[in-house]
Amino acid sequence: MPDWTERLTEKERTDLHETDYESATTTELQDLHLSALRTVAALRALVGEKDGALVCSYAMRGLDPCYRSRGTPCVPCHVRALTEDDMRKRMEE
Repeated sequence: MPDWTERLTEKERTDLHETDYESATTTELQDLHLSALRTVAALRALVGEKDGALVCSYAMRGLDPCYRSRGTPCVPCHVRALTEDDMRKRMEE
């Protein structure tokens, strides 16, 4: 299983390893939780922007888009088709 923490910033990794969750105050845990939720929201917004920017490479060339023709998806369409669940499964492999 790949180390998902490699995608964290150095500060986030430090916070993760140095936080004593058993003795942390409710306020400290709420702050960490809020920070995590803000990050998730920002990442979902980023993915939305990315999906909006990706255009089928076939359609860009004036051809029938691969999602209509049911052919092998081009790279942009393949990337757009990825879901959060797909990425979670990849992280667990």
